[in-house]
Amino acid sequence: MTANLINKSLHLKRRPVGEATPEDFEVHEGPVPELGEGDILVQGQYLSVDAAMRLIIQDSDDFLFRVELGDLVRSTGIGEVVASNNPNFQVGEHVLGGLGVQNYTITDGTDFEKVDNTLAPYPAWLGGFGTSGLTAYFAVLDVCKPGPEKTVVVNGAAGAVGTMAGQFAKIKGARTIGITSTDEKCRWLTDEVGFDVAINYNKGDLYEALKEAAPDRIDVVFDNVGGPVLDESLRWIGLRGIVLLCGATSQYTEEKMVGPSNYIWLGTMRACMQGFVVFDYADQYEEARKQMSEWMNEGKLKMFEYVVDGDVEDYMSVFQQMYGGKNLGKTVVRMPGAK
Repeated sequence: MTANLINKSLHLKRRPVGEATPEDFEVHEGPVPELGEGDILVQGQYLSVDAAMRLIIQDSDDFLFRVELGDLVRSTGIGEVVASNNPNFQVGEHVLGGLGVQNYTITDGTDFEKVDNTLAPYPAWLGGFGTSGLTAYFAVLDVCKPGPEKTVVVNGAAGAVGTMAGQFAKIKGARTIGITSTDEKCRWLTDEVGFDVAINYNKGDLYEALKEAAPDRIDVVFDNVGGPVLDESLRWIGLRGIVLLCGATSQYTEEKMVGPSNYIWLGTMRACMQGFVVFDYADQYEEARKQMSEWMNEGKLKMFEYVVDGDVEDYMSVFQQMYGGKNLGKTVVRMPGAK
């Protein structure tokens, strides 16, 4: 089944210092092994690019799923089943799972799910229908619980999670404020994504901008970045507000992470800071996707992907683009042969 197939795969060569670069990785090539009983062969077609990857490749034992030197770089992906010794998977079907950054993956199908592109295009299953969108969905609806007369601030608002979180809050009637890094992204957030207000944190005084945009204070801070952006938001948190800790991209390249400096306002305002992991909701993914599909059909929800054509050797360059803020929405690498 695998005769003459050559697999390219991306492996961690050295621990990055600061921003990860392509030089920290190396590409291996070799023949694809034969399938065992119950195995399937999946050709990767779309690979997710995630900021959290920087966290699990650094020189620290503090994080789960750590990538060791020489290991295959992890990535969730969508691929086509091109050979199968498993009756549960047919050749030609598309599946979603942990493919890794490589052209071909052999798996027994455990923890893989079939992808229905009639609900959403394949790249959207890595974004809005994937971990990013599901994170935003359950974090906003189950934890933050926005509604009319509530103000929700989303930082990292132009990214994969932020674009979805803002829309879910808006669907529930909240006033939404997005924080991002450029004026161009601010215009995109209000014109295309639907935020009520967008603030460029690189321009002017962020605290004063938040006070102007939310004169009655902030009810929910949906935090994707941490650092000074979170600090300034905490200064203006409202009474019994919620701070949802989803990510901390500003800290992923730091040798030592720095916590919030204005946490005293949580006590003063009787506010709550809460962590969140989407895998707690794994048994509800199908229900969430059906609801998202309905909202898409009603014109209430959009999914945004920044899709870059490339191959295994291009993956880290695309990662750098994302970390540099080039993406609008979910970053995805479209591999050769993608459908």
